[in-house]
Amino acid sequence: MSDTPVAVTPKPAPIQPAAASHWALFLGLGLVFMLGCRVLLFVWMPERSSDFDNLYAAAAHLLRGENPYPIGGARFPDPLPAVLLAVPFTFIPLTLARPIFDVLVGAAFGYGLCRYRGSYALLALGSGAYLFALANGQSTPLMVSASLIPALGFLLAVRPNTSGALWISRPSWIALLGVAIFVGLSLLVLPSWPRDWWMAWPVDTTPWAPPLLRPLGFLLLLAAFRWRTPEARLLLALAIIPQSALPYELVSLALIPAGLVQMAIFVAGSWVAVGAATDRIALGPFSNGPDTVWLVTLCAVYLPMLWLVLRPTLHVRFMRSGGEKIQTVGRTWKDRRRPHRLPDAELRIEVMPSDTGGVTVQVTHLPTGLFAAESGATRQLAVRKAQDKLAAIVAEVPRRRRTA
Repeated sequence: MSDTPVAVTPKPAPIQPAAASHWALFLGLGLVFMLGCRVLLFVWMPERSSDFDNLYAAAAHLLRGENPYPIGGARFPDPLPAVLLAVPFTFIPLTLARPIFDVLVGAAFGYGLCRYRGSYALLALGSGAYLFALANGQSTPLMVSASLIPALGFLLAVRPNTSGALWISRPSWIALLGVAIFVGLSLLVLPSWPRDWWMAWPVDTTPWAPPLLRPLGFLLLLAAFRWRTPEARLLLALAIIPQSALPYELVSLALIPAGLVQMAIFVAGSWVAVGAATDRIALGPFSNGPDTVWLVTLCAVYLPMLWLVLRPTLHVRFMRSGGEKIQTVGRTWKDRRRPHRLPDAELRIEVMPSDTGGVTVQVTHLPTGLFAAESGATRQLAVRKAQDKLAAIVAEVPRRRRTA
């Protein structure tokens, strides 16, 4: 028999009552904040149009038996799966359909972040990127939640460019199957829609140039040095996929921060990008043209996220739960009750949604190549268990070599 340690993945751990109440509290606060922002927008500007209006109108045309794709439009058209998503909303007035759509998207976004990333990720609900998407009726936050929640994976067909980058970051065969079924259904409804969709693209596609073709956008290719991590793959894919330079495209980057401080960096940078895009920030002698706004967005959001991707993985947390005491050791931390704790800089952590709920985490020890996988109700719990298991495996190797 081989002495090579083998990692075993147990069944998902049940959610403890205390952890569940803590998780539900933060999720509830986040959803109340999101709902309050949408109510304020509805009170101040009840007739404000949004990008959802275009989906609503296309769905109405489809129900009347008309082609939802006019030739030579001035905006980038939505694929038919997005139009089908808006069909149920056409049975209520547009004035009510707008806020209902935004609230449902925001609820899915908040749930996905809290459930699969941690309560700290709910800070993204206060980011300029998300609130800009909320104010403009965008589906970008829904794509983020679809990439995290297995049951919503089929919705990745709604926005192919954003969802393509998200799927590359965290590939899921269940999501791919759901997308195939959803696209197949759309072909049954309107077999000619791919050609009609292509013909409806505007002649000038410059506003949707990928970041790679924008000034200094090539810097984002540095994420390729860490392509094995989901965060690096996300940033790399977003750099080469066509998209607009408006702040709602930044919502996907909320999956990169791995802690409260890192999320705060993203939130602050996204508000700078919103200020530049809406002319709220004076850029001195420079005009708020597309290239200038892009450079501000690059410096305020993309480059900080690139730094988080390229820097050594250091998860410095200050926790006090269950009587545990934590002491800081240099740039890493060790738990007195966690023997053989491995330095965070030597670990690579990969997190994927579990098909049975919760998350599955694989932690790899870079110097030896050994790894351990664990499933848990939350990211923090699964990472902690996987790190402890891996530490025991690595500590066992020298003893086995001595006795061999």
